[in-house]
Order: sequence, then C-alpha cells, then structure tokens
Amino acid sequence: MRSLRWLLLVAIIALVAAVTGIYRTQKLAARRNARALPPPIPLGTIGGAQDYEWGQSENGKPAVHVSAKDSRLSDNNQMELKEVELKIYMKDGKHFDRIRSPQAQFSIAEARLYAPGEAEVTLSVPVEGEPLKALTSIKAAGINFDSRSGKALTDKPVAFTFEGGYGTCTGAGYNPETHELELSNGVTLHLRSKDPRGKPMKVESGNLKYSEKDSVVYLGVWSRLTRDQTIINAGPAVLKLKTTAENNKRIDTVDAPDAVGTDKRPGKELEYSAGLLHVQYNDDGQMEKLNGAGNAKLISHGNGSVTTMTGNTVDLFFNTESGESELSSAVAKGNSAIESRPVPDPKGNTGDTKLLKADALDLFMKPGGRDLERVVTHTPGTLEFVPNQAARHRRILKSNEMDIRYGAKSEIQSFHAVAANTETYPSEEEKKKTKPNLAVAYTNSKVLDATFDEKAQLKLMKQTGDFHYVEGPRKAQADSATLEQDKNLMDLENHARVSDESGSTAGDHIELQQTTGDFDAKGHVSTTRLPDEKKTSSDMLDKSEPTQGLADRVTSANRNHLIHYIGNAVLWQASNRIQADRIDIDRDKKGLVADGQVISQFEDKKKEADVPADAKKAKPAPAAPIFTIVKSRHMVYTDADRQAVYTGGTDFWRPGLTVKCVILKAFLNDDKSDADSRINHAFADEKVLITQVAKGRSRVGTSEHAEYYTDEGKIILSGGEPLLKDSLKGNTQGDKLTYFTEDDKLIVDGAPQKPVKTELHKKKR
Repeated sequence: MRSLRWLLLVAIIALVAAVTGIYRTQKLAARRNARALPPPIPLGTIGGAQDYEWGQSENGKPAVHVSAKDSRLSDNNQMELKEVELKIYMKDGKHFDRIRSPQAQFSIAEARLYAPGEAEVTLSVPVEGEPLKALTSIKAAGINFDSRSGKALTDKPVAFTFEGGYGTCTGAGYNPETHELELSNGVTLHLRSKDPRGKPMKVESGNLKYSEKDSVVYLGVWSRLTRDQTIINAGPAVLKLKTTAENNKRIDTVDAPDAVGTDKRPGKELEYSAGLLHVQYNDDGQMEKLNGAGNAKLISHGNGSVTTMTGNTVDLFFNTESGESELSSAVAKGNSAIESRPVPDPKGNTGDTKLLKADALDLFMKPGGRDLERVVTHTPGTLEFVPNQAARHRRILKSNEMDIRYGAKSEIQSFHAVAANTETYPSEEEKKKTKPNLAVAYTNSKVLDATFDEKAQLKLMKQTGDFHYVEGPRKAQADSATLEQDKNLMDLENHARVSDESGSTAGDHIELQQTTGDFDAKGHVSTTRLPDEKKTSSDMLDKSEPTQGLADRVTSANRNHLIHYIGNAVLWQASNRIQADRIDIDRDKKGLVADGQVISQFEDKKKEADVPADAKKAKPAPAAPIFTIVKSRHMVYTDADRQAVYTGGTDFWRPGLTVKCVILKAFLNDDKSDADSRINHAFADEKVLITQVAKGRSRVGTSEHAEYYTDEGKIILSGGEPLLKDSLKGNTQGDKLTYFTEDDKLIVDGAPQKPVKTELHKKKR
C-alpha cells in the first residue's frame, strides 16, 4: 500500500482550517478597511466576496493558499463557499496537497463545515513542472467537519486512487488528535503489484481503522484478502504497514484470526486454515511467509495426490522469483502430521495412503510448489502406509529421525531413518487365502534406508546396526539386513541368525525367504534343531534330543522341509554324529542322504542293570563310551524301513570288530528301544572283510555277503566261499559260516556237494 497521505479526511481538516481562516480574515479586514457600501446583497445575506485569495507563509516558505470564486455569509451565521481550492504546502515548499470542492457550508455558531457535494483531494502536487508519477486523488461527498475537535465525518460513498491502486467505502471519519482514520462500511482496496509480473491484491472488510501514528490497519468484523486465485477469509484482521525506500506505504504483515485461505491456480491448489494466521509480504505485495497457529492445517492438491499437513503451528515459506508466491517449504510443530492420500485409480491400482506423525516436521516442495520433494523429522516420529489395495501390507515405521524423498505424483521414492522400528501387517488378501490370524512382522535397527518403485511399492529396504526381526515364532538378527520386496527375500549380513519353533541357524550370511521361512546360510554355519514332537524329521538321530549342525553352507527349502548341509557338514546329538561333505534331510519323506567322506557315529546306551548295586552307591568313575562308527563315500537313510545304506566302499567299527565292504545296509533300532546300540543289525555286500580282535586272539572272515546282529553279537558269512581265519582254531570254510563275537561257537553250513569242513567250540577253562 502506498502513501496514506491521500486519506480523505486528513485533507478535509486542512480544508476546514483554511476556510475558517478565510472567514476570520474577511471579518477583521472588513472592520479595518471600511469601504463604500457595495451593491445590495440578496435577502438573508450579511456579506460576501468574489475571486478571493489568501495565503500564509512560515520561515520564508509558503504554507497555505486558499482561493474561492464566491463566498457569502448569511444572517443565520452560515457561510456559503463556492469553487473552493485549498493548497497545503509541505515543509520542503516544493509540493502541496490540493483540495477542490464546488460548494461548502460553514456554521459559525457550531464551528462546523459541511460539503454536500463531491470534494476532490490531490496529494503531493509539484510546485513546478509535471508530476513524475501518478498522483493520489480522493473523492468524497457529504463531509461534516468540527473545527473545535478537528474531527471529520461522512456517511456517503468515498472513492480514492493512488499510485499503488484504488479503493472505495461508505462512510468515513478522521480524528486528528489520535491520527486515526475509520472507514465504516463496505471497505475495498485494490493494490497493484510493483512487479509487472505480479497480480493485484484486493483487501475487503466490514470496516477499517487506520492508525497513522502506528502504521497499522485494523479490519473489523470480517476481512478478506484476494490476490489472483489466492483468497484469505478471516475475522477482524490486522495489517501492519511498512515505509519503502521510495517513501511509500505497503502491507508488511497481516494477522488474521479464524482464517481460512485458498490458492486455486491451475495445476495446483492450496488450502490453509488456523486459529490465527500471520502473513508476511515482500515489497511487491507477494506472500513470502505464512504462519498458522492453533489447529493449523495445510492441504496441497498435487499431481495425483492430496497432502494434508497439520500441527499446533504450521509455517509456510514461498518462492517469489517467478512473480508468483509458490509454496517452497513448510514447517509444522506440536502434534504435527502429514497425510498424503493418492487420487483413486479407476483401475483399482490406488497407491498407499501415507501418514507421518512427529512433534516437528519440515516439508519441502518441488519447483513450482505443486508436488512434494522431501520431508524431514528431527524428533521421534511414525510413518504409516495404509493400503488401498487388498494385496498390499499395512506398514508402520517408528524412528528418532526421518528423511523422506518423493518422486512423481508426490509418491515416496526413498527414506532414511535413524533408530528405526518397523511393523508389517498381513494383507487382507493373505488373510483370506491362508489364516486370519497371521503374525505381524517386526524389525528394529540403528539405521534404515528404503527405496520404492514408480508405483510407490516398497522395493528395497536395508537396515544396519544391530538388526532384529520377529514374525510370530520366526526370528532373525544380524549386523545388517536387506529386504528385496518383490522376492520377499531378507538378506542378513555378519553375525546372522534365524530361528523358529523348530530351531535356529547362524552364519556369516543368511538369505531368508519371509513367505516360507526357507533360508540359505553361508560361512561358518551352525544349526540347532529342537526335538521334533510331531516326528516329522528323520529317525537317523534321536528325536528326543536337540540336533546340532555345522557346515560351510546350509539351505532350507520347501518351507523348511528340505535341509541341505553343504561343505564340511556335521550333525550330532551329544556323542551321536553324522559327518560328510554334504548332508541332505527330507522331512516329508523322513529321509537323510550323506555324500562324500561320510562318517556316522553312534554311542551305545548305558543300561541301569549293567551297573552293580554297590557300584551305584560308590559312584564309580564313568566307563569309556562304546561307539559304532561307519565310514563310506555315500549314505542314504529312509525312515520307512529304518535302513541306512552305505555305498562306495564302507568301513564299519565296533569295539573289537571291523567290517569292510562295498555296500553296507544298517537297520536302526527305534529311539525308544532298550537295545544298547542304535544299529540293530547290518548287511554287508561285495568284498566283505570282517575282523574281530580280542585279548590274545583274532578272527578274520571274508565273503561276498555278511550279516551282523548287534544284540546277539552274531555274524553270518555267505556267498563267494566264505572263509573264517581264527588265530587259535585255524581256518574254516563253507557255504555259510555263523559265529558269535562273545564265545567260540561256530556253525558251518556246506553246500549239498560239499561237506562241512570244521566246527569250532570254545574250550572251557
């Protein structure tokens, strides 16, 4: 707003003062200078003057000059003035304010002036030459002036123009003692922008009060500020003015209670509201900053989404370089929130609604003020993804700090979070297809970084620093983890560990399939499998004991029903052990396959009856354990027949007994059996060599087929001309040789055409 010296009633004061001076001067002059009686004057008129001029100077410079075409004094002490022109000079003597009125009435008794017709006021008229800019002009009618108080009033329409614009109202008043101007009704100001690219501003109010001394304009009852498509509606607003370098007045700030603002330019639409709005303008009348306090809200309608920002306070910052006020950034404080709701897709591919909450939020817009570019939180906050499609997951991120970057259509492109916790809920589609009570997945880490695809669907999420994951009974942890959403694959790095109700796996690196729980663990892998009450695993090892495992790599497939130990693989329960280059477990088929340098080791049970009663009381030192050890190139175990088949060259050991063959079939006892050994009996085939060593004696048997029964200590040799060499009894050969490891009993069966050669009996001593 430019200079307010144009204000009408200020000029009216000067006009009335000058007219009053004319009256007094004329009266004194008439007394001093008695002239011949003039021609008769009209009835009711005491006196008058024509083409009258009067002036006054101060410090050698003109101060006031008055001229009137005609002035008459009536007998009721009313002075009638016609074609009045009043010049009030400024202190520099180079400019003056000019007041012109076709008619004015002055009441001497009441010291009041009334101008029923229109008066015109022109401000800052140069004494010499033409004005360099458009001059301020005011027009008003029905002016009442009190010369004693200096107050001026009018209830008629008032119109004014000035370099910065023009305005109108109905009714006005001015008090020179307080330097306050009041515009009573229907106030409208039109303010032009200094920048030729800028849009004009329109200020409207039920009434207006201007304090010249404080440079403050009070808009009463209601107020409205309009600039192009930007509109602010509010209660009684307060406008503070600022003097520019050109000595003009402009709007500096606006404080508006109960305010609601809109900016509906093509392609972008803003809405904002608050209990109190504080707006700051630049010299060109463009909005630079807006502060909303008390239930503040900003709604931005962008390209494909609607973003709503709320808080106890919201500060908006605008870029004015283009000549327009374009939203560049915003700051919300106190119970702050940003909701980004996508425009519904008619094809049903509507993205997630994003809801961000924190005590303080910083929002940055892309150039043009249309779409989101970045949101930053410096206080603990929560980011929630609310799905608008049944196949999508509800996700919640809680973090001490967040930095969120946006792509096209104000969709999240990436975010960075510190001290992060996440929650991922089953989708509605998953609940319908599987179970309604699927578990929620939780993670936490020191740092979280995530990227999204062009459809705002999570693409990659990396969490570093003490990562933990929980989804029902399934758990995982590592130094860092990366989630590939399209594969639903979690990649755990360094000190990785996964576990569920069946056991746990640890390694340098683990890839976990979240949907199935399958994994691929690499580097120093160790596993622990808890006892299987459902008996879904192989009986090769005791199901009542936890199973430990080691390997260079362990993979789990088919929802953890296929487990592969690869490279230096070892499985054990206490002293029972299976070792190989590779071990594969099929839980569905209840089978186990070991390949490459296979070693199986089983410890005999210790029966309570084997310990003498007195030894129980004495608590003797434990006896050395007894093991059954089998080595081969390859081994296949099937639980259906409880059979372990060793191939590729096999070595079988028990205390004092060794068996060498090409193929060995070992049949296991049930884990609940009372038998000492896990192996019930074994069949050896191809190039069988059995060696028994006892104190002072050895027996060596050879055949193509052999059978060994553990509990009886019975060995049967058959096929390929079986031969038994006994260091004490000599050699025995037959079609079938049966002997016992615990005594000298030997049974020899010959073929029909071959008689039995020998039969050995153990001597009694």
